[in-house]
Amino acid sequence: MMMQTAYNRLPSSFRGIYNRRGCQSRGPQTAAVRWLGFWFSPAILGGLMAVMLAGCPSSESPQSAAEPPAVGVIEVGEQKVNPFFEFVGKLRAAETVALRARVTGFLQERGFDEGGVVEQGQVLFKIEPEQYQATLAQAQAELAAADASLNRAQVDLKRYRELAKAKNISQQKVDEAQAEVLVQEAMVQTAKANIEKAQLNMNYTQMTAPIAGRIDLAALDVGNLIGPDSGVLATINLMDPIKVAFSISETWYYELARSDLEARRQGENIEEWTHVPLIRLPDGSIYEHPGQFDFVDNKIDEKTGTVLIRAEFPNPDRILLPGQFVTVVIERKEAIDAVMIPQAAVLTDQGGSYLLLVDDEDKVASRRIVTGQRFGANLVVRQGLKSGERIILYGVQKVRPGIKVKPELSELPGDPMKNPGADQAVEGKAANTPAPDAFGTTVAAQQGTAQSDDVSATAGDSAGIDGDAMADTEISAKTDKGADNGNTSTADTDAVEVQSK
Repeated sequence: MMMQTAYNRLPSSFRGIYNRRGCQSRGPQTAAVRWLGFWFSPAILGGLMAVMLAGCPSSESPQSAAEPPAVGVIEVGEQKVNPFFEFVGKLRAAETVALRARVTGFLQERGFDEGGVVEQGQVLFKIEPEQYQATLAQAQAELAAADASLNRAQVDLKRYRELAKAKNISQQKVDEAQAEVLVQEAMVQTAKANIEKAQLNMNYTQMTAPIAGRIDLAALDVGNLIGPDSGVLATINLMDPIKVAFSISETWYYELARSDLEARRQGENIEEWTHVPLIRLPDGSIYEHPGQFDFVDNKIDEKTGTVLIRAEFPNPDRILLPGQFVTVVIERKEAIDAVMIPQAAVLTDQGGSYLLLVDDEDKVASRRIVTGQRFGANLVVRQGLKSGERIILYGVQKVRPGIKVKPELSELPGDPMKNPGADQAVEGKAANTPAPDAFGTTVAAQQGTAQSDDVSATAGDSAGIDGDAMADTEISAKTDKGADNGNTSTADTDAVEVQSK
């Protein structure tokens, strides 16, 4: 039965061959046995095995004997850097004037272009003056009448005094004439005051710019009835210079003030807060004009534990606008020795940041690190790396921990002292993303929120935050790409060796 089944499963072409060879008379069972025996004989099987083995590459192929992969490495060294603080601040105009009507009347004329620059003394709004011109004329007429009455009273007083000397009138008449002169003098003063008031109201019909600056939109158009209850008609901001107000925690206040205090104790005649503040713009670049501090509050806010500070910056091109939030950068005066590496060499996984190193035997090893502050394309390594060690910068996709490589020495890219922290705005990072200092601590004011015009920022705790999270966006994209290509250098977290110093 089994032979019958095997015969039935044979291809029709083979069954025809066996039938022509005379196998049909022996039955399908015999034909199947002969066919299977022919094809599965030891000689045939041996020949097929030889052909298959000849087609397989030898384990001793040239690929396995290839040289170790070449990687670009850099030798780690210490550099002098000036750590810096970062704070979130709010820009304010050096002077701000809100224009309001002081008299009531119909708006007759507007003398400026909305959003344009106005000069001091320029007429901005003009109210119909006819009513106030009439009031002024009336006051002037009243003054003339008061002067005439005063002159008559003075003449009467002089006459009564002469008559009194001749005993022709009583002293009472003289006293009455004297009182009338005083009354008329008061009337003259009243008339003069009315003239001044009318003149002021007349002047108020023309609203001029008290300062030079940029003006915003007009609240009302020509033809509207305006008055003291109409609110702000327009606002002028003096934008050059411009000020930035920000709050810092008391911890960082003492940190910044300590260097100046030590200098004064050594006899140097310096003012308080000699640090030079800088501004980082929303695109991550540093504003070209440095500033200077012009106000430090004399108390610490009890609610937030912060000190309000204000700095002034030149703004000739009017790039900085009031109300804008910026990052204030303050460098420390004292330079420190720090281990610097390119940010591109840092890899990340769920466990944090790590590097691939090349040891003395040219073998790859992985090591956890703790990162600190950024300086351009480089960053500070706080723990896990020491001067003289070699880290892989190029070719990390071709290696994994434990294999031997061919290291090729590369140079450290970028100048760490140019544009500190400018790489904050990469891979979707906001320009004002908090950056830790060189010791891995984020400035407390970065965690707060600036509120209203006085920027009473709610400062957060001054607990340290590692810089590892700052590079997650860029480095994770890099490691994910390596994993897609079949590499295991970033995904093999079990092979990562933690060697924090």
